[in-house]
Amino acid sequence: MPQPPSSTSSARPGHRRPTRTGRATRTTGGVFAAAAASVALLGASLGSPAGAAAGAATSAGHAPARRVASTATPVTDPAPTQPISHQGRWLTDASGRVVLLHGVNYVSKVPGATPEADGFGADDAAWLADNGFDVVRLGTTAASIMPTPGVIDTAYVQSFADTVNELTSQGLLVLVDLHQDGWGPSLGDDGFPAWMTITHGATNTHTTFPLYYVTNPAIQAAFQSFWDNETGSGGVTLQDRVAAIWSALAAKVGSNPGVLGYDLINEPWPGTTWQPCAASTSGCPAQDAAGLDAYDSRMTTAIRAQDPTHLLFPEPYVLFNFGTAPTNITLPGGDANSGLSWHLYTLDVAKEPSVISYANAWSAKTGGALLNTEFGATSDPVAINRQIGELDDALEPWIWWAYGEEITKDLHQAPTEDNLNQPAVNAIVRPHPVAVAGTPSALHYDTAAKALTFSYRTTRAGGGSFACGTVTSLQVPLRSYPSGYHVTVTGGVVSSPAGSAHLTVVARPGATSVTVVVRPGGSTAPSNATALCAASATTAPAGGGTTTTVAAPPAEAVQAEPTFTG
Repeated sequence: MPQPPSSTSSARPGHRRPTRTGRATRTTGGVFAAAAASVALLGASLGSPAGAAAGAATSAGHAPARRVASTATPVTDPAPTQPISHQGRWLTDASGRVVLLHGVNYVSKVPGATPEADGFGADDAAWLADNGFDVVRLGTTAASIMPTPGVIDTAYVQSFADTVNELTSQGLLVLVDLHQDGWGPSLGDDGFPAWMTITHGATNTHTTFPLYYVTNPAIQAAFQSFWDNETGSGGVTLQDRVAAIWSALAAKVGSNPGVLGYDLINEPWPGTTWQPCAASTSGCPAQDAAGLDAYDSRMTTAIRAQDPTHLLFPEPYVLFNFGTAPTNITLPGGDANSGLSWHLYTLDVAKEPSVISYANAWSAKTGGALLNTEFGATSDPVAINRQIGELDDALEPWIWWAYGEEITKDLHQAPTEDNLNQPAVNAIVRPHPVAVAGTPSALHYDTAAKALTFSYRTTRAGGGSFACGTVTSLQVPLRSYPSGYHVTVTGGVVSSPAGSAHLTVVARPGATSVTVVVRPGGSTAPSNATALCAASATTAPAGGGTTTTVAAPPAEAVQAEPTFTG
């Protein structure tokens, strides 16, 4: 088997050559792995899920639907046009194409440590872009942004924004994440500063991850004070302090069109009365409303005052990750331009499809978008292939945990081949559709054969159609196909140069669906998409003016045509 190419090689059209920079010493530590082990302390089987269909589609009547008519001008940019929005469960680009993202997490957890100080910078951004990733969930903490009451660390925020700009300059989208694990450094791992920590004297057991949520009364009390929005230092409520943090972040990065959106709080814990959220197979709707919905609404108001455009992503309570119960949270502040940030960490791998089903059920109920923002936390290729397979087969965009832990060995060194966790990298890096001129219907990657099969309907998500010549793009990393690849298309043609890292496909006029199969070896020559669409010829009638006629076979005939192979 050929060696994977060096991260500095660029043998195929469309690959970016990384720019290497110096590295600061890495200062972060710790990893958020699957917290599912704590479920064992609940003392009982938590039951089976409601069994919502994994393929739940857009709901009608919750978030206002954006019905888009056909566009007159074809979209030929393989990258998603910005800003990103959504149509029901689907993330969509500015032209209405469905966006299926693959990405990674990078979170700076040590108070005051910027991503740049951690060693996360331009060379990492270039490597990610060069290896077919589309998005980074870039995390920070309240302790870093407001280390003392009411005072924003503007130098930190500027450095964080500089990293956002570096990532987006490489064509990556950025999801801004306010992170916590175990409330904060004074009680658990990272998140909120000590001056925001109100425990009313609850015992701090100093339990370590992952058991601290269910065994440390001080962490539970701190979260309860937060959901009760108690008044803290300086006579200001806790959530007003966090709203000021979000306001500062959104003011600094909100004008960047490459910002995907805002993840409002990482893996929140329900508080002191967490048991109903764990024991009921229907979740805890009252606590969802009193805690999360109220908080999300306040943060929405703060962010929207600075950034009216980008998506908002609330998270369910962390117990959702285990696949034993749904979430009942609503769209944040009733804002339709929002979705669910959800994680996949289960005690039993058999529960993994249940988490996906519950996420889809939430979208069907609310009309919100879906984005898996954490899963993995392992270097085992078998587990990686299983989880990514489940998410891809369910047509879920995803963000892997985590770049600085499972992918690179040493963040203060450039991500060259000897600094990569090869088994994990080779499992995570894979081809996938990115911007789809239609509605995805099926996706599967055969890891043994390295064969990708993707199908989509040519109807827009939400209705309408695209102009002939609008491209569907797929990331085809060189690492996945070091000896090239060939493509078979039914209902369309390849329009990108042979061997391009950004494969583009154009639907044939009249086609109602398109199927793309990518296999290793060989190459596929492109067709002339302009000539294909010119089959929709313009003729001049006797009375003057123009009439457009479609000189193409009916849809039934198109689907019956032999596949296109270059």
